[in-house]
Amino acid sequence: MAQTSTLFRSGDRLSTYQKWRLGFGFALMYLPLRIYMNVLTIDLGMFLNRLPLWVVELSVSVCLFTLWIHVIEWLHQYISRMLGEEFIDDFKFLNQLFTLIIAFGLAVLFNAWFRIVWHYMEAIWENQPFEWAPVIMDSGRLHRRRANTAITVLALMGAYYLASNKRANQKLQQVHVNEERLEKENIKAHFTALKSQVSPHFLFNNFSVLSTLIETNQERSVEFVNRLSKAYRYILEQSDFELIKLRTEVDFLETYMFLLKTRFEDKIRLDIQIPQSEIDQYSIVPLSLQLLIENAVKHNQMSTSNPLVITISREGDFLVVSNPVRVRQLSEPSTRLGLQNIVDRYKLLVNKPVLILAEHSIFAVKIPLLQ
Repeated sequence: MAQTSTLFRSGDRLSTYQKWRLGFGFALMYLPLRIYMNVLTIDLGMFLNRLPLWVVELSVSVCLFTLWIHVIEWLHQYISRMLGEEFIDDFKFLNQLFTLIIAFGLAVLFNAWFRIVWHYMEAIWENQPFEWAPVIMDSGRLHRRRANTAITVLALMGAYYLASNKRANQKLQQVHVNEERLEKENIKAHFTALKSQVSPHFLFNNFSVLSTLIETNQERSVEFVNRLSKAYRYILEQSDFELIKLRTEVDFLETYMFLLKTRFEDKIRLDIQIPQSEIDQYSIVPLSLQLLIENAVKHNQMSTSNPLVITISREGDFLVVSNPVRVRQLSEPSTRLGLQNIVDRYKLLVNKPVLILAEHSIFAVKIPLLQ
């Protein structure tokens, strides 16, 4: 399936609530370890005395980890836009090294800042004068500072990998949901194609043409039957696929237009304005062009003096099927099953819009081209 792999689509990002929840969970694991490393002995009196300060430290830690998850996600989004969506996956070592460097720098800054804040809060809580931490430190203090930095770095990296894992699981769940919806949509598309094409009215028109040909031109009637058989075989086979080559669909149009021109003669024309060199480069949803041509024939008047010209061209990453608007009065209201089917299948496959335009007496449908 030709679906673009995007690391940070809106549906794949963690919500603000999820980020705060991850930050709170990591802070609950981080704070006891930090206390264990920095406080050698704890009794009940000391615990009750320091508890308010540790609650403040917990709140600060929650903010740190949540901010960290926000910043790393934003940086990865920026890298994806600058260097391409696949850069982070293709250069995992550089990505991890880059993240580790940022985590180390943030840990050093956090611990230096928090050490000052902690001494200040401790002085206020115990009604003592505030004193800056000594510049010259003994080996014990230095080792403890490094240990605090190390555990903070590990905690930040752990939060990063947990957030990445959460994002990957969320994306995987969305893929499963889309696959189930796509399977249902393919079944619906199959029956929609059968309902739209193998209908009694459509068969009646073709058999009427065939009966006339048998009486007037037996040689052409044989070719008509062969083309009709080929058209229905294509519809039955290709409707189960998610994507097909544009070349395959364009080749089918030759058969389909033969049936239409046999019926309408010079009242209808198809103008394909795509260079042959480009047709093999793209893929589309099966039966898209056939459904759009049928839609144009169904809703518009045509005559020999003023034929209905259906144009197929390319505009950037879109294939454009357009025709002049000559509204025909239908005996039954349109169900728009064909157009809606195309819109739904593209939405599930590539999350790209199908554009439907009706301006200046021209009706146009733009469908995404996939490489």
